Amino acid sequence: MLNFLHKSKGFSLALGWWAARWLAHIGIIKYLEENNLKASEVSGTSMWAIIASLYAFEKTSDEMLQICSEINYLKLIDINLKKWLIAWNKIKDFFKTIFGETKIEDLKIKLKIVSTDINTWEKHIFESGLIVDAIRSSISIPWVIMPNKIWAEDFVDGWIVNNLPIEVLDNKNVIAVSVLRDITRKFDTKLKVLGIEIKHNIFWMSYQILQKSIDIMMKQNEDRSLQVDKNLIFIHPKFPKIDYYEFHRYEEIIKIWYSEATRINLVNQINKTFIF
Repeated sequence: MLNFLHKSKGFSLALGWWAARWLAHIGIIKYLEENNLKASEVSGTSMWAIIASLYAFEKTSDEMLQICSEINYLKLIDINLKKWLIAWNKIKDFFKTIFGETKIEDLKIKLKIVSTDINTWEKHIFESGLIVDAIRSSISIPWVIMPNKIWAEDFVDGWIVNNLPIEVLDNKNVIAVSVLRDITRKFDTKLKVLGIEIKHNIFWMSYQILQKSIDIMMKQNEDRSLQVDKNLIFIHPKFPKIDYYEFHRYEEIIKIWYSEATRINLVNQINKTFIF
């Protein structure tokens, strides 16, 4: 059965978004590799457009981890206060060192990257053109990062309209990976910064309210995406609090999602759910 799946390439991966947890999908990909399973199509939005692109570019999970662990976010921040806080040109240059001038349509694995067109506030699916342009367009967080201009249009982060892009995929068989936190969680009354405990203050509470608002919006988007008429395996493990900015916890994040694929016996789920 595993060899058949490998040859048929009869399933797709939909990779969801949530800031620092963008590395979670490496855990799922590692599990698939170990079981000789390979998707024929992958979709991603926001930071997960990076993992989706690396997968379609046929990088292994180990290579993805190496690339992602070498990203120095502080050095890649380029301030531009004339229009936005961050220009994000440096990160585009970084990804050019990996993808070069490769176009999406030239990849063996079908790639679909979701972004938001701010002229219409509708979903835009990149299925052609330079990989680096698609990634840059999908990771432009509103209010913070400058939109990416291509043609006569401006694009911002894809999670605004579609943070778990299942419906954009052509295959009927889909593994969808969510990284959203429980929206019913309570607010924290204390915050630890560099080991120092800080009690509740208006800024910390406002930050948590903003987080919760975004989470609720994304949960609603995700619920709509899950209503598709597909043979769907939905992976969404329980996990400890991991905040937007905690990129340094990447090894823990990857382990959680790898362990979840193992716990649910993803191979068995595929055999029971997918139709070829």
